[in-house]
Amino acid sequence: MRIVYVSADQSYVSFVNWGRGVEEAANILGWKVDILNGRGAVTSTLQAMQQAVASRPDAIITSADASALQSPISQAVAAGIPVIGIHASAFPGPDPKLNLYTNITSNPAEIGETQAAYVLAQSNAEAKVVHFLDNSFAIARFKAKAATDPIKNCKGCTFVDMANIPIADQTQRIPTVISGILANTGNTWWGTTCCDNFFPYVASALRAANVPTDQVKLVGSDGPPSAYDMIRKGEYEVATVPEPSTLFGFQAVDAVVRAAAGQEPSHFVQPTYLVTKENADAEGGEKNEFIPSNNFACHYENIWKGEKKDCSTN
Repeated sequence: MRIVYVSADQSYVSFVNWGRGVEEAANILGWKVDILNGRGAVTSTLQAMQQAVASRPDAIITSADASALQSPISQAVAAGIPVIGIHASAFPGPDPKLNLYTNITSNPAEIGETQAAYVLAQSNAEAKVVHFLDNSFAIARFKAKAATDPIKNCKGCTFVDMANIPIADQTQRIPTVISGILANTGNTWWGTTCCDNFFPYVASALRAANVPTDQVKLVGSDGPPSAYDMIRKGEYEVATVPEPSTLFGFQAVDAVVRAAAGQEPSHFVQPTYLVTKENADAEGGEKNEFIPSNNFACHYENIWKGEKKDCSTN
């Protein structure tokens, strides 16, 4: 069996980790994995997906937004190649409209709501909030609504802006966006986001403007190593709602196994988890990743190979 993993952007650690999970899971089964890089832009991701389909793999896994890739995805499905998404659409589970056998993600509403709940609790419901996203991703748009609606409905809060910045344009655009926010809002506000890769650039712009690290407070999502590092050091980011690093890759390979067997996909959805400075070393945090401590790799190997290894002591 051969799988192609079409990454939306291999410069983003979460996409890399999900692909690493695909490789680790495939290795257990003796399968081959090829990785193609969409490089953070729709055009290049479309080319990568077209290349994946043309190579005639047994399955395709992608972290890119599926809505922009419907022509090659439809070709894949027509050729009997199942396509599994990781963050490829807004919701977990099968997505027939987008031709996805299934989509792997945590519940995006819970992620956004968790961000908002933390901000409201820590600010005594008096926060001024900016939300950062790349709205070319459906899941980012859905997270944004869940994260910002509670702020908009909070009488003592102020929703400042929805800062839509394509991932590929972060380096160029974030300094100007931050300058505008500081000029119009001041230097005491909260930031939430669809994905933590915004925040190193936001932090750099804040440092350049000499904003104290305890004035702007950032609450992230996805939980890459940069988020753990910033939270530990107290460099603006105070919390993140991480997605599991390699578990999503194992879930995606399990979906390939199920699709090949003619079964329906699993209904498992990873529960939401919040990382703060107090628990930053738990649940894989010592490796700067969210790795649920249930020894999932061992359990999946037992399922796939029909074995009965003791997974409680590994």
